[in-house]
Amino acid sequence: MRRRGFTLIELMIVIAIIAIIAAIAIPGLLSSQRASNERNASTSLKTLATAETDFRSNDRDGNHVNDFWTANVAGLHTLTNSALPGNTPNDTGDPSIKLIELSIASADADSVTPLAGGENIDLTNFAVFSAKAGYWYTALLTDNQVSGTTEATYRQDTGGAPTMGSVHNYWKFGFLAFPDSQSAGKVVFVIDENNTIFRSATSGAVKPSPSNPPGAPAAPYDSYPSSSELKSYWSKLD
Repeated sequence: MRRRGFTLIELMIVIAIIAIIAAIAIPGLLSSQRASNERNASTSLKTLATAETDFRSNDRDGNHVNDFWTANVAGLHTLTNSALPGNTPNDTGDPSIKLIELSIASADADSVTPLAGGENIDLTNFAVFSAKAGYWYTALLTDNQVSGTTEATYRQDTGGAPTMGSVHNYWKFGFLAFPDSQSAGKVVFVIDENNTIFRSATSGAVKPSPSNPPGAPAAPYDSYPSSSELKSYWSKLD
């Protein structure tokens, strides 16, 4: 029997069917991936809040003050105990506190690693900066909970011994998670010492630069939102 191949019309029908299936399936897959990234981001913020509670309760940096670490995200992994004798700046021989996973620490958007008291090991000794599941994390600068006013910066000198500089706060902290791109996520998240996460949909890119890490985002994403902003632009994450 003579073999018969596909006709041009049959091939075009098959291609059209595949294109229709792809047009239906791909947006759903992308949406599912974004949702997964967003859930991962909110979970990681909870991890940061838990680490802060541990840091304050157990005086993890040994400055003899019960305070929160407010300098950056990576420090909750790289910081060493300043009370240990013989410590030197960037001393990789001194074990870091590692209160958060390295994957979260390496997703710190701020490339500057504050060497508080010389006891903060540079993150590059552990890993390279990279987004975690499509999200970056940054320590906020100020708390704007009173509408129209700016409270004192999160980064204060709490008078510890040895001196650690303006990288702590007695009562407050704030962290932000923002997407690496609009395809990675369309929501930003914030959390503070009350362990409550708020979310806000983005109308455009929040990432401040294409570099890696991108740096901390500009206002209004550098501060914890005011009470009126929370009511207007943010919703509490259930």
